[in-house]
This record gives sequence, structure tokens and C-alpha cells, in this order.
Amino acid sequence: MVEKPAKQSYFADMAAKEAAAKRSTMTGKACQWIVNNQISWSAGLLAVIHCYDYLLAGGDSKLVHLQYRIPNDAQGRYARGRDDVYFILHWAIAFTFIRATIMYKMLEPFAKWYGVKSARKVTRFAEQGWLTIYYIISNATGLYVMYHGPHWMDTRQYWINYPEGHKQLSALMKSYYLIQMGFWVQQIFVLLVEERRKDFVVMFIHHIVTCNLMGWSLYTNYTRVGNGVLCCMDSSDIFLSGTKCMRYMGFERAAVVSFVVFIISWVYTRHYLYFKITYSVFYETYDILGPNTLWDPENGSFYSRASIGGFTFLLCTLQVLIIYWFALVLRIIYRIVTQNNLDDSRSDSEDNGGDDGAGNKTAGASSKAARRKQRSKSKDE
Repeated sequence: MVEKPAKQSYFADMAAKEAAAKRSTMTGKACQWIVNNQISWSAGLLAVIHCYDYLLAGGDSKLVHLQYRIPNDAQGRYARGRDDVYFILHWAIAFTFIRATIMYKMLEPFAKWYGVKSARKVTRFAEQGWLTIYYIISNATGLYVMYHGPHWMDTRQYWINYPEGHKQLSALMKSYYLIQMGFWVQQIFVLLVEERRKDFVVMFIHHIVTCNLMGWSLYTNYTRVGNGVLCCMDSSDIFLSGTKCMRYMGFERAAVVSFVVFIISWVYTRHYLYFKITYSVFYETYDILGPNTLWDPENGSFYSRASIGGFTFLLCTLQVLIIYWFALVLRIIYRIVTQNNLDDSRSDSEDNGGDDGAGNKTAGASSKAARRKQRSKSKDE
């Protein structure tokens, strides 16, 4: 007897209809065009920006080059200012081009060549592969910046002598910081124009909080704190995205090993080290800078208990999101132990199924149905 295909749930059916309706609107069509032509329009914008820089701005365009170099500074350091936003926007466009090129011209063809059949898995492999590449580079750069700064594994250096030595940024530190901000601005753009995932709201809040933390820390000269937070976030993300790539390629044992490393790195960096940073922001500032307000914007000092309280609130908001995600990670661990199922419940990724007609999210349910059918057959016999 031929089995009938599994009927889609009411909510999944409604979500599919809603997505189709959105794609039929003018906004949906515009977003679809933007997504389908990311390489061409971003390359065009970059060409215009760099031609303007070379031909009209004399090689000193605010979009392409760091601004606010401190005159007569022996170390060639920089201050920060409003015009830095142009550099950030340039890198948001650049990341759109780089991401799309690596995904569509390199990773997707590689996945197809390797033998990944599902179109959805090919796309997800490309997305996670790009993130793995980015986080490896950004984390290595962040650790290099921290290692060559006074705040390597020493949170007290976040505040000692503030604001002197804090408001002056090396070319590497400022480039690293602004490029990271460009990346997160581009991530917000990706969330808004590409296919919505079921964790859209949480991810959107995360990206907004991250951009606010980075912007606040840059403006108030707390960039050493921001450097530490970014390193904590990036390190575990390498193993998260890498684990997903291994699964899409079929390397299940390697994925389990990578997942274990991911859990260890997550707990150590995103909870233990992150707590030390938050503690430093709220308590060590009081010990080092004292209870008195040092609010002197003209001299680069923005210290007050109110500003520290607001900064701590953003850090705690980010930690709440991290705890929420860790709870979902614990669900994955539970599924591994009880069902041998390494699915990521944080987003729909490939889990809602694809062109192959079956998603990994239903793997556990399908295996259960198969076991029930086998037991029923055994009873009949």
C-alpha cells in the first residue's frame, strides 16, 4: 500500500501562505530583487565609491579611509568622530559583496560538487560557511589587537588611566572596530531582506543591541571593553557555524566532536568570561575611577554611574539572549542523548525541509513513526 505524504501542519501552511503573500507585494519583490542581485549592485556601489575616492577626493574619502588622525602623534593614532559612520557604511556594502561572492560563487558550487542534493542545504552550507570564515578572521584579529594592547586578559586595564590612552586608537584597533560595526550593520540588512527565520525577532534584537553596544563603547572610549566582548562572541561562533557545515556535508562524527568543543567554548567565553567583563564594567569602574563623575566630553571622558548603568543594561540584555540560546542548545543535547538527533532548534535553517521534500527537523519524528510502524507490524505478525 502506497503511503500518503505527510500533511503539512496548519501553522506551517499558514506561514507558507503568508510568505508567498509577502513576496507578491511591491516590498517583497523589491527585497527579492535586492537579494537576487547582491553582487551586481554592491559591486556597482563599491566601484562608484572608489572611483570617487581616487578621482575626486584625492585618495582621502571619508568612505574609504580612516578619519581623525591625531596630529603629531608619534604612534600615528586616531580619535573617533561622526564621520566614522561613512567608513562603517562603506564596509557594510563591502561585506554585502564579499558575502554574496563567497556564498554564491565559491561555497554553493563546492557543496553541489561535493554531492549535497538539497537546494536548501546547499544555501545553508554557504551561509554558515561564510560565517565560519568571517568569525575565524575577526576572532584572530580581535585576539591580536587585544594581545598587543594593555588589556590582554586584564579587565582592570579597561579603566586604568581613563580616558588617556583610551581615546587614542591605533590604526589597527580603529579599523578592526569600525569594520566589525560594518559587519553587524550588514547583518541587520540581511535579516530584513532575506527569507525570515523563526528566530527573526530574537536575532534582530541581538543585532540591534550589538550595534548599540559597539556604538556606545566607541563614542565613550570604552573600546577595550568592546574588543573583549567581540572576542567572547566570535570564538564560540566559529564552532557553531563549523558544526552546521559539517552536518550539511554529512560528517556526523566530526560534527559531534565540533559540537562538544562548541559547548565548552560557549560556556567559557559567553558566560564565564562575559560575566567577568560585565563585573568589570559595573564594579571595577567604581574601584578604579571612583564614585565621582568624570563627565568631560571635550576631553574624551564619559564616565558616570548613569552611563555605566546604561552600558551594563545593554550587556545584561545581550546575556539574556545568550542564556535563551543556551537553553535551546541544551535541548539539542537532550535530543542527542535521547534521539541521536543533532538538529539546531534556534532557526528553521534547513529544518523546514527543502526541495528534497524532507527536513532534518522532522528526522526525530519520522524515526519515531517508523519505530511505531515496525512495532505494529511485529504485533500483527
